[in-house]
Amino acid sequence: MKPLFKNIFLFAAASGILVACSGDPENIVPPKEQVFKGFHHALDSILQKKEGIVHGVELSEPLNDVKSKEKKKPDELDVDYCLYNYKVDSLTSYSVAYSFVNDSLDEMEVQINSTSQDEGATILGNIKKYYTEKYTAPLMDKGIYVFNCFDSKKKNFKISLTDNSTTETGVINMLVYREK
Repeated sequence: MKPLFKNIFLFAAASGILVACSGDPENIVPPKEQVFKGFHHALDSILQKKEGIVHGVELSEPLNDVKSKEKKKPDELDVDYCLYNYKVDSLTSYSVAYSFVNDSLDEMEVQINSTSQDEGATILGNIKKYYTEKYTAPLMDKGIYVFNCFDSKKKNFKISLTDNSTTETGVINMLVYREK
């Protein structure tokens, strides 16, 4: 090949590779609108919906209805129990455990773990604020916040929130149950 044609060929090949590698600009997905505006972003993951109590679920629902409302398969599953583990962000994760009696949701237990005690305290404060606005102000019983609530069928239930944080990590336990 003559040097001039060789240079043109190399230039064309290099240009073709650059164009082929650049492709279309990456589609940027706009941020999802927050469900719980004015609250910590973790509530969008932990509570997910304004309907129901946690993940849109209410007590007395059958196992299959609860599973259909979750975004993934359970990490643990038995005839009367299922557990889901989720990650909110680099600091916070949580688990939701559902317990059933006669295929009816009897209890929900949520544990929220944060590697930052400050983050955990903020999330706890926001959950207390949200449930206070949705249901009623909690009573304090031996260091546990207890909300007396009514579901969409006007049945009474309780939510208890416990702060089990250490000086370095945030640990929040939430239990949803009917008094027996």
